[in-house]
Amino acid sequence: MIRYVLFNEKGSVKKGTGPDYPKLGKKDYLLMYLSKPSNEEIEKAASDFRFDKKPMANLAKETHSRRYITVPFQFTMRAVYLENGKIEFSNLLFVLTDKCLVVASSKNSDYYDGLVENLYEEFRKSKVRSIAHIFCNFLQEDVDENYEVLGKVEEQIKEIEFKAAVFEKEARIKVDDIIYIKSQLYKLSRQFWATTRVISLIRMGVAHVPIDPESIRLLGDVHETFLHQVDVAAAQKEMLSDTLTVYATGVNNRLAIISNDLNMVMKRLAAYGLILLIPTLISGIFGMNFRNIPLEQYNWGFYAITGFTLVVMVAILLYAKKNDWL
Repeated sequence: MIRYVLFNEKGSVKKGTGPDYPKLGKKDYLLMYLSKPSNEEIEKAASDFRFDKKPMANLAKETHSRRYITVPFQFTMRAVYLENGKIEFSNLLFVLTDKCLVVASSKNSDYYDGLVENLYEEFRKSKVRSIAHIFCNFLQEDVDENYEVLGKVEEQIKEIEFKAAVFEKEARIKVDDIIYIKSQLYKLSRQFWATTRVISLIRMGVAHVPIDPESIRLLGDVHETFLHQVDVAAAQKEMLSDTLTVYATGVNNRLAIISNDLNMVMKRLAAYGLILLIPTLISGIFGMNFRNIPLEQYNWGFYAITGFTLVVMVAILLYAKKNDWL
């Protein structure tokens, strides 16, 4: 699908959809956004604006940000955004000419449809100075969304940290979750860094597109923002490493608790075994088949032995209670 916004230096702005976008006048600028473009749309855009169609045709296969040695200047940016509360990735292709900015996305996205709409509303209140001005504002909108994504990742990290800290049966974490988030942060760092390199080239004039001083300043702001987001992603990777440490500590603590509980059970069993040993020993001795057994000839012998057994058992029981064996 094609969406476009036509800007005039005098301040008028028009928008529309479909392949019948207007021809550019001398004082006009065009932003054209292609969402998951078809072969026919690619062919028409490449023919009208005279750019190499291969990068756009292979856009979905790109795995990282990169620039192409083409005229006009083209580069791919691996973009990330939030949509319906989920982190989504998309490849964006930018084609910069003197009068037109063509942006193609590898997938349909409500977020980028809304971004184009925001630019339309924004430029209804201000005049366009150059195509670089439109490009800078598009990047500024997009780079700000990265903070939302990083905020979402930080929420996930905090949730894992909480689960790792409490380490309850109903709140156990999976190490796979930590590894997945860490791999996502590595991808974010790489794509942020690759994009800063492309922006640096544009600021150096490699794109051969006129850039007014204010747009150069805006590009510098976007460049610094990407660098800051690289630092934020690095800090979040350290947070995840700390989470693994907390998780390992929680596992060790749980094992220590289990070991301590097992020791307590063994102490109780030993104490009960000692208490039961006394009557077993005495009954075993007086149950032997000998002709002369002590106290056998007395009527009170049985009661004396039984009483002695009970006294010894109670003494051992009290001793075990005093030493916290039971």
